[in-house]
Amino acid sequence: MLHARIRTGRDAFHFIAEVNAYNLQTLRQHVRQSLRESDDLALSMRIDRADQPAFERHTARWLPALIKAGTCVELNVGPRAPDQDAA
Repeated sequence: MLHARIRTGRDAFHFIAEVNAYNLQTLRQHVRQSLRESDDLALSMRIDRADQPAFERHTARWLPALIKAGTCVELNVGPRAPDQDAA
């Protein structure tokens, strides 16, 4: 599971989704749109440890470029969420 927060000087946008190519592309589009509207952007993300390989695969092209361009990016990888274990 992915929980991302795009923060600008004016507001914050939360994006919660499964880690897959479509959702990470959608997140990228939201980040790009936010960058058009504000230079002051920070991206915080939390993913489950089990989703890390898929996350890395689907963000390998755009996330490093975003960081290199100077965007503040925070990624936390945690254990699986407790509510998912009960399912």
